[in-house]
Amino acid sequence: MRLYDKPIKAYLHNELSAVEEHDGELIYFFEKGYVTVLGEFECEKYVGGTACIIFNQEDVISVGKGMLRFVDEEGL
Repeated sequence: MRLYDKPIKAYLHNELSAVEEHDGELIYFFEKGYVTVLGEFECEKYVGGTACIIFNQEDVISVGKGMLRFVDEEGL
């Protein structure tokens, strides 16, 4: 896992949501838009093999790096 020294701004171009399997309660909802990228890690579960840790001012989740368009790639 690699946490960035300085968070990076990126645009999430899909809305994301997760629902708990047992009671159907919504766990998180990310609207498409700008997010803060805190770091990344290698994971075969994601297309391209790299996941990013993102924060939307409420929740922190991981998404495939390909789901983001980086605004400030200076820190990469």
